[in-house]
Amino acid sequence: MSGLPYLQKLRKSDLTEFAETTKLADYSHLKKAELEVALDEHLRSNSTTYSKDPSLSEYYKRLGSTSRSPTKKTVIEKVTETLKSDEDAPAAAKKSRRKTVSPNDIRDSTEDEPTVSALVKTPAKEVARRTSILASQIPMPPSPAVVTDAIDQQTRRIRNSISHAYERTQVHEFADASRDVLSSPLTVTILALLVEAYGLRAQILPNKLLTTIPAIPYVKSSATPVLVPDLFLLLETKFWAPFSAWTLTSLILPAIISYFINLPLKAHPSHTYSTRQAAVQSQAQLQFDPFIFSLAKGLIAYLVYANHFTLGGLFTHFTLATVNESVLGGWFAIVLSSGLSAAVSLYEAVLKKH
Repeated sequence: MSGLPYLQKLRKSDLTEFAETTKLADYSHLKKAELEVALDEHLRSNSTTYSKDPSLSEYYKRLGSTSRSPTKKTVIEKVTETLKSDEDAPAAAKKSRRKTVSPNDIRDSTEDEPTVSALVKTPAKEVARRTSILASQIPMPPSPAVVTDAIDQQTRRIRNSISHAYERTQVHEFADASRDVLSSPLTVTILALLVEAYGLRAQILPNKLLTTIPAIPYVKSSATPVLVPDLFLLLETKFWAPFSAWTLTSLILPAIISYFINLPLKAHPSHTYSTRQAAVQSQAQLQFDPFIFSLAKGLIAYLVYANHFTLGGLFTHFTLATVNESVLGGWFAIVLSSGLSAAVSLYEAVLKKH
């Protein structure tokens, strides 16, 4: 069986690669059809040399196969039956005809019979040979199993590429580190303080226009202002009064209360003797109780900002109102965030207990 149909289904770039691999001479000026025929003859004549090449395994597999496809068999059988019917038709007509023939006519017809038979059989053999070549060049569709294997291989290749790209980005390591940092009551408390500080900064230290970036053609049609915090306000009391009030009520006082009222410290009493184990335990103990810190912060915010408790005249009502209006959500948001932090701290303590 010829491997030419396999070569005809390939692109010229693939044929050129095969020609370079097998060292085919003078192939650069050949067209695709000429290159297919030349490469087919070259590979068949040098099968012992290139049959072990992995890139040519499919060609020699097609070349070594002796079985014919059902379509090719059908085409060849139809042509053969047609030729046989053409050859048998005159003979049947001659049998039905009755006529008197002289001995000389019989001798002449006997002498001319091989010539007529040769003239009839020679075109039939030629037609059969050309039909066989044409049938061998008909591209047959691949079987469903071949298509399924190709799809599976491509799917595995894509999945492996995505997996390798994901491992190179190290996203999973950053995700694990972020989960470890965020899964803590201290992180929740710090995030709540940052949200409060952001709202307070916008009120007591507003932005000021520094310069303007002119418009850039084909990028942005309008000018872009550059805003920075007005640091000159750091020299005025209208910044320090609200800032000190918020720092005292949301950070300093709750920290002092949680330091002295420390329930984990009571659960793990300190040792009177000095041992390495006692030193390790004392270092592992929390210096501040996050649960008490959150409760104290929420209670102080409610007393100061909701009931206008001036802490013995330390701050004016205007300063407390400025802080209450600057924080996103006011005193209610501070109390709510403190309650959530206390719940997270209590939940962590229960998990550690079990």
